[in-house]
This record gives sequence, C-alpha cells and structure tokens, in this order.
Amino acid sequence: MGSGIRYDPLPLGIRFAKLVSGARPPSQIVYKSWILILTYLVYMSYHMNKKSLSVVKTTLLGNSSESPGWPPFNNSVHPDGVQLLGYIDTAFLGSYAVAIFFCGTIADHVSLRYFLSTGMIMTCTTMVLMGMSNFWNIHSLVYFIVMQIFIGAFQATGWPAVVALIGNWVGKGSRGFIMGIWNSHTSVGNILGGLVAAAESDSIDTWGLSFIFPAIVIGGLGVIVFLFLPTTPQAVGLAPPSQLRREEDEERLVRSLQNTSTHFDSDDEEIDMRDPNSIPGISFWDALRIPGVLEFASALFFAKLVCYTFLFCLPQYIHTIKIGGKVYDASKSGDIATLFDIGGILGSIFCGLLADKTGCNAIVCIVFQCVSVPLLYIYYTYGTISFSAQLVMMAVLGFFSNGPYALITTAVSADLGTSEHVRGNSQALATVSAIIDGTGSIGATVGPYITSVLISGRSGPKTFETVFYVLMASAAAAAVCLLRLMAKEIRTTRARIMEYLQLNRGSDAKENISYSIIGKQ
Repeated sequence: MGSGIRYDPLPLGIRFAKLVSGARPPSQIVYKSWILILTYLVYMSYHMNKKSLSVVKTTLLGNSSESPGWPPFNNSVHPDGVQLLGYIDTAFLGSYAVAIFFCGTIADHVSLRYFLSTGMIMTCTTMVLMGMSNFWNIHSLVYFIVMQIFIGAFQATGWPAVVALIGNWVGKGSRGFIMGIWNSHTSVGNILGGLVAAAESDSIDTWGLSFIFPAIVIGGLGVIVFLFLPTTPQAVGLAPPSQLRREEDEERLVRSLQNTSTHFDSDDEEIDMRDPNSIPGISFWDALRIPGVLEFASALFFAKLVCYTFLFCLPQYIHTIKIGGKVYDASKSGDIATLFDIGGILGSIFCGLLADKTGCNAIVCIVFQCVSVPLLYIYYTYGTISFSAQLVMMAVLGFFSNGPYALITTAVSADLGTSEHVRGNSQALATVSAIIDGTGSIGATVGPYITSVLISGRSGPKTFETVFYVLMASAAAAAVCLLRLMAKEIRTTRARIMEYLQLNRGSDAKENISYSIIGKQ
C-alpha cells in the first residue's frame, strides 16, 4: 500500500449486527451521533484514569497513627514524601508529553480503531498493575515510576485519535458550540474519576481500587471501540462530510470558525472528494508552519500548566487548609475539588459559543485568561472564609481557567479545515493536535513538579502561596502568547465592519435614488 493508505475493515461488531438484524443500514446522522457519543465516553475514561493519583496522595503520605501512609511516600520512611510524589507526577506527565508527539504521527498512518483500542486496553492493564501494588504490598519507588511512565505513554494515544475521528465524521460547519459541549468530556472525566477514586482513597488497605475501578471502565470501552468503531463514513458505505450538501447555517458557522489569518471565499473552496484513508498525513514540520499553531501551542503550555496543577494538586491543597475553620479528609477534599471541573464544563461550552458568535478565538482566550489572574488571587486569599465561598470561587475559577484550555484544543483543529496548507485533509488533524496538546502537556508536567518543589518541607496555611503566584503568572503568559493573533483578529473584524457599513451605505444610496426617480415621475 502507498504512503498514508490504511486498510481498516468494517468492525466485527457492526458486521455481526448487520448480519443478525438484516435491517436497513443506519443513516449518516445515526452514525455521526454514535461517533460523538463514543469518542466523548472514550476521552472521558482517559481523564477518569488521570485523576486517581491526585486523590490518593493524602492517603499515601499519611499524617497520623490512624493514617500511617504507604512507604516509600510516608514521612516515617522518607522525610519528604511530597517530593517523591512529585517525581511520580513528573514520570507520568513527562512520558505523556513525549509520547503524544509520536502518537500523533502514528495515528495519521495506521488504523485509528486498532490504535485507539490498543491504547485503551494497555492503559487499563498498566492502571491495574499500579493499583495492585497496594494488594501485592509493593513499596518500590522504581516500580511506581516505571508504572507511571507506561501509563503516561499509553494515555497519549487518546487525544490525537479522537480528534482525527471527529475530523473524519464531522464537517467543518458542525464544529464550534457542539465541540464546546463535546469537549466537556475532560471535566466530566475528572469529576467521575475524582468521585470514584475518593470512594476508596481513605483506607490504606484499599487505595489501590482507586486505580482499578477507572481502569475497568477504560478497558471495557476499549473493547467496544474495537468492535463497534467505524473510522470513516466510507467504511459503512456513507459519503464523507466533504461530499454532503452544505446548508446555509453551516456556511455561516464555517466563516465564524475560520482563523482570522486566513480569509477565503466559500465559492472558491475546493472540496476534496478523496477517502480520508487514502490521503497521506502531513509531516511534523509542515504542521508547525500552519498559521496559528505555534501561538496556540504556546498558550496551551501555560493554560494546561494551570489546569493540571489543579487537577493533580487541588485535593491536596484543600486538605492542607482550614475552610471555615474546618479541615477536610482526603475523601471529602476530592469531592470538593470536583466543583473546579463543574465550572470547567460550563466554561468550555460558553467559550465555544462565544468563539462561534465572534469568530475571534484568540480574543476570547485572552479575555478568559486575563480574568482568571485576579480570580486566582481572590480564591487563594478569600476562599477559606467559608465552605460556600470555597465552592463558589472554585467553580468560577474553573469556568475561566478551563474555558480557554478547552477552546484551544479544538479551535486549531477546526481551523485546519479551511487552511490552504491542508485543504481539508482530516489526516493532518492528529499531527497538529499532537503538537498542540503535546506542548500543553509539557506545561502540564512542569506545573505539578514545580508545585511539589515549592511546597516541599513547608506546612501551614502559607504552604501553597508561591504556587498561586506561579499560576497567576502562567495565566498572564498564556494571554501574552496570543497577542499577535488578537491583533490580526481586531484588524479583520474592523475590516468586516467597514465592509458591512459600506454595503449598507450603498444600499441606502440606491434606495434614495429609486425614491427620487419615482418622485419625479
């Protein structure tokens, strides 16, 4: 087979369903809905498995005779178990950040069904091995680090694959607000993962179940992906999105989603009629040269640094402070931390809607990031006043912090559909998504590691003070990275407004001339 051509037979589950039912094949909308639902559940399960370690940290550290901790992380074995847990976080996130660059290129050249299902089943296997260390009485730091390296590498298979699948099935005009809702899978996964892990995190005898339960979910979904995931419409005898008739509302959505650095007339657009499986993916360096990729990737570095510091360290922070004069245990702290993700769901949807209405992705991200800077200070300073204040401020902070993170991970992929560099080649989506998310994942690695260093050896209410200053600086840096794109968006928006005003003046002038001619008659 030639370069970029991948043979992907019809999944066994779909073939069996057709054979048994003998009914009329499902329509395009049914398959598209199935893809959106399945990919949503798939990436939700990936994030469920990311949450486990952050919830059990307090149990592993231990703080009393009733909660002795788990060697080598407890204070009786190592004077600073927090730093050792920082090494564990770094092993996972560093492995993820490195692997995702390779996963994007691999996903562009192999069957997405095989690639994704293998990654999910291997994630399940390594997560179970991590959890079994509790029941096998394993206390080796090397074992934990190696397991986290493998878990991070296999988790990197998720994002490039689901983005490529969405590119194969969903036309350009269907992205935006819908993608904002779809992208809430990260926050939903964090919430469910936190609740599932917290249910077993308090006991030193059963904390391993916090890893095993989420692993079962992703493993089961991996089997469903292998049996029931058609990677392209052509695989089930349907037309690709590029051949479907574009309706008027979809055309308007395309215009609102297009990158302001690329202006085109839809009448001149060339529709690529080829099967996506026969289109070779673009190279890593070609993807880097697409306008906007570097800016959004850099912004995601800092945005993800903030979000993943909360993802991995928020339950631990809540456990170390007094909220309304009360200290909460590990399980309750994990439950409270879910409010950050609930706010993130709403932020993702609103950010996508706002970007659709304005067509200004960079400006929307900058506004959200700039608002999050003072909110971080307010949350740290006043969030301990009462339990209700903690919940409200955390949800609002999640709204403004997660909104840009969610938008950035989908905005550039949507822009690729109109980029002259790829001309609708959905096989480029995995590579570009890997570049953007991989760069963000480096920031996600840096954030928790810096946090572990900054809080090492410290105790009391001021333990996380420096961490919050770092997060404020990172949110501001994310906004700075997008200033050049913001300037382009302002110029483009101004030009469109002037064009609109000129057209209206022309229409008014013609109307006045018509009235004057009628009056003379």
